[in-house]
Amino acid sequence: MLRLVLAVSLGRLAGFLSRLIGRGGSAIPGLIAGKIDGGVIDKLVASLPGGVVIVTGTNGKTTTTKMLVTALERSGKPVLTNPTGSNLARGVATVLISASRRGRIRGYEMAVFEIDEAAVSVLAPRLDPRLVVVTNLGRDQLDRYGELDTTAAHVGIAVTAAKRAVLNADDPVVAALDVGRTSWFGAVGEIRHTMPHDQVLYGDDGPEDPAVEVDGLLEIADARGDGQRITVALAETRVEIDLRVPGAYNGYNATAALLAAAELGVDPVAAASSLEQMPPAFGRGQVIAFKDRRIKLMLVKNPAGFNQALRLLLDAPEPANVLIAINDNHADGRDVSWLWDVRFEDLQRTGHKVGASGIRAADMSLRLKYAGIESWSESGLSEALAKAVTMSNEGETIYVVPTYTAMLSLLELLLPGTARSAAWT
Repeated sequence: MLRLVLAVSLGRLAGFLSRLIGRGGSAIPGLIAGKIDGGVIDKLVASLPGGVVIVTGTNGKTTTTKMLVTALERSGKPVLTNPTGSNLARGVATVLISASRRGRIRGYEMAVFEIDEAAVSVLAPRLDPRLVVVTNLGRDQLDRYGELDTTAAHVGIAVTAAKRAVLNADDPVVAALDVGRTSWFGAVGEIRHTMPHDQVLYGDDGPEDPAVEVDGLLEIADARGDGQRITVALAETRVEIDLRVPGAYNGYNATAALLAAAELGVDPVAAASSLEQMPPAFGRGQVIAFKDRRIKLMLVKNPAGFNQALRLLLDAPEPANVLIAINDNHADGRDVSWLWDVRFEDLQRTGHKVGASGIRAADMSLRLKYAGIESWSESGLSEALAKAVTMSNEGETIYVVPTYTAMLSLLELLLPGTARSAAWT
């Protein structure tokens, strides 16, 4: 106990000093505490009466986590979570440290953590999860994760470690993880063919009919602008939700969150109502007013996710300015060859004016050239944002499609101070 108290105290001190000198860094307390007591996570989660829920997968972790936390909190359950997306061991430890007093978590019934796919195989056994939610699995940051079967093996360990799982029935890689303690979510009709799973990315027509009975079934009634109306059938309950985020993939995220909330004892009607009030997660469909324009941020990090962003661009009501910002820092993935798997050719029929920026602006421009898309290039994010603003009229929407660290830099330009408080480095 003495070592744990010392680890927590020194971790908090390190975090305070980091903020004092202006470095931010939401993972520093956990990093320091873990070096002093390697069991800090295990010891602290043991004091949570309602246990831990893990949300993992290639795309949609942050949004699904926020949706689930929103539903649980609106039902009266105090929930500890990692809202900045700091989803490695040090980030989880930092969140636990922030809520602990004298070696125990105080003031929270349970925790819902977004966990990185590569870290989940080690973290899940330590967190002893009550429930694991897997959104989808696809190729992502090959330089870090390796091939998809390696990622699936990591996530499979987490599913095995959990008492129950909520899995995507429309993703065959996820469906193969079933160990018999599963509730399934999926969609009907053509929506299933837009689901961003790996086979679709490489030419498959889409998932076959699921071999399991789907417990949470998604329908999209109306897709429009910055949101959409969806219907989700859960057991005997059917709910309609006006989501404030667009795209079929966010419909899947909402369905997963509703099914997980039901597994945790939340009334589906109340959960659905709570999601209608939820704004987009940080940088994921977020709209920011800037110089009399609307800046719509759509984070991308892999081909499947980028193709979903392109679907939204194809549905834009009129030609617009699009700024694609590609960085190759560690958090983005060093290898940007995945850009060649994205269906940029689809932009030819939109009339959008496209610009490339970021550290790998030249790579992005080259990919657009081979896709038959005329584009402009400006590697400096500040200069590129200024140019996109100049090229648009007051009141128009500028679509900004960045990788993770480019998003943080752009948000710092759009909302000074935001990136520093939200960064997980």
